[in-house]
Amino acid sequence: MNNTVPVTPLEKIALSCSGGGYRAASFHLGALAYLNRLHYNGRPLLERVEMLSTVSGGTITGVVYALRKQQGQSFSEIYNFLMEQLRTFDLIKAGIEKLDPGAVWQNPGKTKNLINAFAELYHLHFTNGATFADLEGELSHLKTVVFNSTEFTNAIDFRFRNKAAGYCGNYYNMVQGDAAAEIRLADAIAASSCFPGGFEPILWPDDFMHEASPAIKQIKEKKLPVSGLMDGGIYDNQGIDAILNYRKNDAVPYFDLVIVSDVASPYMTPYAPFAEGLKKGFNEWTVGEIKTKSKKINLLTNAALLFLITLLVVLPVFNGYTATFWTGLSLGLAAGFLLFLAMKAIALRKARAGLAGFSGRLLKLVPEFYKEKLAGLKMEALSLHRVEPLLVDRLQSLVTLLMNVFLKVVRRLNYKILYANDNYTYRRISNLIKGLTREDFDSNSKRRSEDGAPDEKLAANSVLLGTYDQVVGPLISDIVETASGFGTTLWFTEQEQLAGMLQNLVVAGEFTMCCNLLEYLEKVIYEKDSGFDALDGRVREEITKTYELCKTDWEHFRQEPAFMVNEPKT
Repeated sequence: MNNTVPVTPLEKIALSCSGGGYRAASFHLGALAYLNRLHYNGRPLLERVEMLSTVSGGTITGVVYALRKQQGQSFSEIYNFLMEQLRTFDLIKAGIEKLDPGAVWQNPGKTKNLINAFAELYHLHFTNGATFADLEGELSHLKTVVFNSTEFTNAIDFRFRNKAAGYCGNYYNMVQGDAAAEIRLADAIAASSCFPGGFEPILWPDDFMHEASPAIKQIKEKKLPVSGLMDGGIYDNQGIDAILNYRKNDAVPYFDLVIVSDVASPYMTPYAPFAEGLKKGFNEWTVGEIKTKSKKINLLTNAALLFLITLLVVLPVFNGYTATFWTGLSLGLAAGFLLFLAMKAIALRKARAGLAGFSGRLLKLVPEFYKEKLAGLKMEALSLHRVEPLLVDRLQSLVTLLMNVFLKVVRRLNYKILYANDNYTYRRISNLIKGLTREDFDSNSKRRSEDGAPDEKLAANSVLLGTYDQVVGPLISDIVETASGFGTTLWFTEQEQLAGMLQNLVVAGEFTMCCNLLEYLEKVIYEKDSGFDALDGRVREEITKTYELCKTDWEHFRQEPAFMVNEPKT
């Protein structure tokens, strides 16, 4: 077991970027920007990132960075491109418009649904038609890229990787060689960010075929079972697992530093049951009474319409059916009401048939055991004030389970694996969007040693020990509270743009990464048993230089949190 500083700290870095929609994409862009700013031994730390593992919203930033870096673009060019796309492009609006029957699809073979509409938009606006073949070569510092999704056939991860990282897919569904190279990066983004409830699964291989994918077409022709792919966050929303499994049999971890950039919150809103309405008025009606009354209302409506039609036909009799305006109006209205009555009857018949068919399909999904148990429930005898909470509480608990409980349990398990392994004691950083909120700061166990008190030498030299106001200050606090409270969306509203939400998220990623690197470097240099003093003198000198640069930047952030936004990128 090796729980001291690596022999070559900061040389080989792995970076994971969590899911979280545009909140994640923006925060991680800020994290990348600061890694690009801070130098170690003559190169930006970002240039020392050998592995990138991303999930969902983090995959938007990850794919764009990996692709454009491979194409030889500067960080400034990549940063400006992503900022413009995130600022101006409303994915939800454009995706819904793509579902219009008259909309043009670049890949007509795709299933016409929302997730494939998004894949088309990623293809047009973010990746310009690139495939995994475009990630190959020696231009980039990234040796391994992994974009994570979840496969619903075997309930495990489905990973999109460049050739150097190995096959795409998983153990049960390996995609290698030409087929892996043909996968469009846009489809990988779609699969990685296909969160439950918002989207339907994207299908492998059906939805991944395009006009230049003969190898994927061959897989389709084998008639293997289709695999539904969804958000990588279902399996691992932080992308940690892919990094921990990289060369996992090595006695010492391959990477000198693992950075987990994460916008997920560890907290949940307490469950609140639906407030049951009073049993009075409309709420008193039972399901059976509503059915009966609706039938009566329909019959009365039909009778009223028939009476009105008859009256309109008979009225012209009194004028001898002469060709007058009033005769024409009366007969025209009669014809219109008759047509409405016929259309209503047809629509109701089709609606009942459709509802019956839908109910039948749903019932087929219900196991016989439950059908037998539910047979004793007389739904028609229940009043609305009883039915409403029965339905709402179940739906609310299901959504909470899918979107909160599962994700947070998996998050804790993956962090536990990383932080329970002593080999990673000086090889890990968590860059958490909520880490610099007042709520999290004092309870952050990373700022204390195992016994709850800081190391004596560290306490004497650290600039990060003290009260929240002393260490963080009000300017950073205001931004981080705003950024961490932003929801998981794929757009910025006009009000959010006016409020500078995108800039707040990017800036939060910058100063949070600075703070966490500063904390890490302080531990490396000052903690008694870190092993820093045993390192080569040249290495110690370079680490100290990087620390001083980081410390200066942190003080700059405290005085002017957005200072990097106004600086030219390189």
